[in-house]
Amino acid sequence: MDEISAPDYEFGGFRLDTRQQRLLGPGGASVDLPSRAFSTLHYLVERSGQVVGKSELMSAVWPHTVVAENNLNQSIAQLRKVLGESAGDRRFILTVPGRGYKFVMPVTVVPREAMAELGAAGTAAVTSATARRAGRPWLAYGAALALALVLAVVFWTQWPRRAVTSAAEYQPLTDVADSATAPVLSPDGRKLAFIRNGSWLLGPGQVWVKDLPDGDYLRLTNASGLLFAPAFTPDGSHVTYTVVDKRGESWDTWSVPVTGGEPTRLLSNASGLTYIGPHEVLFSRFRTGIHLGLVTSTDTGANSRDVYWPDHERAMAHFSYLSPDRRWVLVVEMNGTGNFQQCRLVPFAGGSGGHPVGPARGACIAAAWAPDGQWMYFVIGHAAHSHVWRQRFPDGEPQQITFGPTDEEGVVLAADGRSLLTSIGSEQDTLWLHDARGEQALTTEGGAFYPWLSADSRRVYFMSANAANEVVLARLDLGSGKRETLLRDFNVDGFDVDAGERHVVFTRIRDGVPQVWLAPLDGRTPPLLLVRNGDQARFGGNQVFYRSPGKQVDYLHRIDLDGTHDTRVVASPIVNFDGASPDGRDVIVDMPVDGGLAAATLVSLDDHAGHVIGKGWYQSRWSSDGRYLLVEIGRENDPTTAGRTAAVRVGAGSRPREPVLPLPADTVVIPRAEDSLAVGNDPSVYVYTKADLRRNIYRVPLH
Repeated sequence: MDEISAPDYEFGGFRLDTRQQRLLGPGGASVDLPSRAFSTLHYLVERSGQVVGKSELMSAVWPHTVVAENNLNQSIAQLRKVLGESAGDRRFILTVPGRGYKFVMPVTVVPREAMAELGAAGTAAVTSATARRAGRPWLAYGAALALALVLAVVFWTQWPRRAVTSAAEYQPLTDVADSATAPVLSPDGRKLAFIRNGSWLLGPGQVWVKDLPDGDYLRLTNASGLLFAPAFTPDGSHVTYTVVDKRGESWDTWSVPVTGGEPTRLLSNASGLTYIGPHEVLFSRFRTGIHLGLVTSTDTGANSRDVYWPDHERAMAHFSYLSPDRRWVLVVEMNGTGNFQQCRLVPFAGGSGGHPVGPARGACIAAAWAPDGQWMYFVIGHAAHSHVWRQRFPDGEPQQITFGPTDEEGVVLAADGRSLLTSIGSEQDTLWLHDARGEQALTTEGGAFYPWLSADSRRVYFMSANAANEVVLARLDLGSGKRETLLRDFNVDGFDVDAGERHVVFTRIRDGVPQVWLAPLDGRTPPLLLVRNGDQARFGGNQVFYRSPGKQVDYLHRIDLDGTHDTRVVASPIVNFDGASPDGRDVIVDMPVDGGLAAATLVSLDDHAGHVIGKGWYQSRWSSDGRYLLVEIGRENDPTTAGRTAAVRVGAGSRPREPVLPLPADTVVIPRAEDSLAVGNDPSVYVYTKADLRRNIYRVPLH
């Protein structure tokens, strides 16, 4: 087959143009790819589903040339990068140990001559039928049937199949300079409500509304807490939304007119609420502690009925979506370790835990139904990016339908099912240094977060999202500006560095299970798997503390650096583990309490006495040199996630000299949230994460 008639290939949002020798990404943009890498991809795609030996592949790509196997390895690595594969994620190219490679993404062949053949076949059939129609009418019907068969065969076997979505067809519905997320449509499709300048879950943003397509923007809320889950009432006259107070003790649903006005509380202990009838609502409710399940009732709270409760007492079913036939509910939930997991499909009638749906890898953070109930849609986060997927109900094969370097947040289907709405954009996370000279940027590229600052404030360790959608551990020398990547073969979910900077303990997710690893920072020995099921690992003394997830509850454990002497150190179940003191004698954990979600508690491991720092959200940990206890205290009169952190001096010991709250007189207050902050030996010198959100809402046509 010559190159003029050679087919193109489509797979996973990409198109391989064999005539122009180029790879086109989602939206039709040309992807920069060296010629040898292109030839490698072409050869694998042509033989998709087959194992191609390394020697065969090298002979095809480098004919009549003797090359080292490393050349092939480099081409494969380049392909994985441009296709967006991360470590452990082999959606396109699978390595078959000892044999070679296999292209595993489904491939659609796009013949160049398909249209010409269709035209020739149709013309011949019509001409033949016309010549015979007058004398033998039954032949005319036969010719028509033959034409139909020809058209059907050509269409199904040779017609180029279009991708489900195309970035070239996205239609912007908002054009804000900051961020618009969590889109919802009014029942008549004429109004769009969304959260502006905040996140889709527990952020400081407010609810706005606009008429489609080009109406003015109207701010509806001025909530003082954290806000999420906007939704329209059935008549479209009001927007409901969830407000969480500054300490996470109350999760209530409020309602505000779409024309503006005074909000009113609709239901207490109700979050993620949606209307499923004129006065019938589906929402999430806390039972005890942070156990969050789904219930339905009237919008006055009457006739309440349980729909679904997660098994784990720390699990949280945050969002729910009722199917058009009112028989099934899609559930977006956190597991007992506080991580989003696969979406779940449960019966609306209750009585069953249902089963997971959507792709097995990644975290489901939003879902929706097609209007006819034939498709389920999901937003799936994996490593540093999130994209839209869909799956035919009830048990079809999940397929990714949006791609690219930007992320999607939220998904809602138009009433005709021919398009969806989602928030598209990116978050630029950079590290900044605050010292006596003021503020200065330490990183300029996106994806730098969760810093750890050395005691002498000379080195900062942090997590970094790279171009291959991997989250890796990096280190930056503040004096020389030298940056290096550590643990190159590991995606990192969290980490801590010991006071002497000899070791790093880090967590990773493997097949949905969190693991705890220990590695020397000099790289002389390989990382050691300490715990096969654990997370939130921190150093304390010469040991590692971590949260041990159980089937129903979680506990705090401690283990030696060689993986021995794994023991439970706090008898009661915990919600979260924040940190351990440098000497390992004290820990800070979130404990479940009566009448509230949790309380930040400092527990002495000497006598197991507990001191409550504060009821609700008071993230706390020790500074890297152990001289300060860092406690997030929020911002007075504006309790959002961009709060303040109190650096409480603890002196030579690991305990505060007096109770943390109210704050001691010599407390240093840092205007940054604790979870984005790193402090060494001086609280006036710190590194923090600055997040720059750029998102807008788009209508995405579906094919």
